[in-house]
Amino acid sequence: MSLRVRLNVLITLLFISLFICSSFYIISNARKTVHREVESTAHFALKLIHLVVSSQEPEEDRDKQLELLQSLSELDQTRHLYIDIQKTDVILTKTKEFNVLDNTDAPSWFVKLVQPPPTEIRDWFYSPMVAPTGIIIRADPSDEIDETWDEVSGILVLLFIFIILANVLLYIMIGRYLAPIDTILIGLSGIEKGQYQLELPHFRLPELERISQQFNHMAKVLLDSKAKNKLLTQRSLEIQEEERRHLAQELHDELGQTIAAIKAVAVAISNRKELDKEHVDSSVKTIVEYSDHIYQVAKNMMHRLRPSVLDELGLIKALQNMIDDWNSRQDDIFCHFSFSDIPTELPESLKISLYRIIQESLTNVLKHSRASKVSISMNKIIIEGTEYINLTIEDDGVGLDLDLDKTMTGMGLPGIKERVEMNSGTFELSSETDKGIKIEIIVPVNNLGMSYEQ
Repeated sequence: MSLRVRLNVLITLLFISLFICSSFYIISNARKTVHREVESTAHFALKLIHLVVSSQEPEEDRDKQLELLQSLSELDQTRHLYIDIQKTDVILTKTKEFNVLDNTDAPSWFVKLVQPPPTEIRDWFYSPMVAPTGIIIRADPSDEIDETWDEVSGILVLLFIFIILANVLLYIMIGRYLAPIDTILIGLSGIEKGQYQLELPHFRLPELERISQQFNHMAKVLLDSKAKNKLLTQRSLEIQEEERRHLAQELHDELGQTIAAIKAVAVAISNRKELDKEHVDSSVKTIVEYSDHIYQVAKNMMHRLRPSVLDELGLIKALQNMIDDWNSRQDDIFCHFSFSDIPTELPESLKISLYRIIQESLTNVLKHSRASKVSISMNKIIIEGTEYINLTIEDDGVGLDLDLDKTMTGMGLPGIKERVEMNSGTFELSSETDKGIKIEIIVPVNNLGMSYEQ
């Protein structure tokens, strides 16, 4: 069931409840009004009769009073009333029976709802000249019920028409205001399919307009992220191809030539008819030197592909060796490294990520910063009971005055941020012109060991 239908069903039920409650209230008031009207009419008639009878002089003929009372009882058109006259020993007027259902044009169900309890008033007239005369006044609510039905039926019909029209109008308006939901659903379906260039139009309802703005912002962020991921993937492939080309070049220049030299020495030995010890020793020495060179080249290549010192000595020792080696090759810049309370056993992915982040940062400093000092600190911190590694890299170079979003597309920073996010960490870059760059990284620690390096 759609939202539009559900809302209309709910509103219809509310209108029905309103109609029932209103009908109950109107009919309840109508019953009270009818009861008060017929009762007051009966009492008023009795007072008039008393007034007329008492106005007669005592010496006048009492038969005239009796004739007056009989005349009143014979008035069939007396509103709401039936009057009977009787003496102590005889009924002077025939009792008139009436049925409210027969005397009214209102529906029987309405009559049963508003009909008041029977109203009957009895009184006696006493006089020293004649015997006591009794009067019985019975109220007939038929006329009052007819008038009440005319009023109530009109009100109920108007209320029913209003409810029908209001319900139809609300159905149309709800459909009109909820129509943009289909557009939003189409947009979400497009986002699911990767169509991040979609934009929702402006809506008149403030709530839907906020949804439209947030949707458009989300689509823009996803589109930018897709573009950044594409550039990052492209850069990753370029780095991979560059590394392969470099390895191929090194294999060709170093290993290829060295192996060719060894082969040449071996051929030279085999071509000599007479081998003297001096020549053999010289050839062996040359082959050993070439072999040592091949081993060193292979070792350097393996270290570049995967620093074995990480597995042999741990993260801290590997970083210290890398930074010491980096400092030994630089004359105008120095890197200061400090650490505190770092676990010796870290997840493999976290160790290699931290190592590569520092390695890439030092490369960036050397290429771009023109700094004289680099500071790297790594400490363990605890946030809400969870242990984290806080890595801070700071230099005193020229800094950046560019948009950081544009800066993140180069200088190896996307790769650093990608490694941080891969370990569920946070990456913050801050910089000012001529005040250097500061990178602060916080990553959670998992699978901690029991010992720590101090």
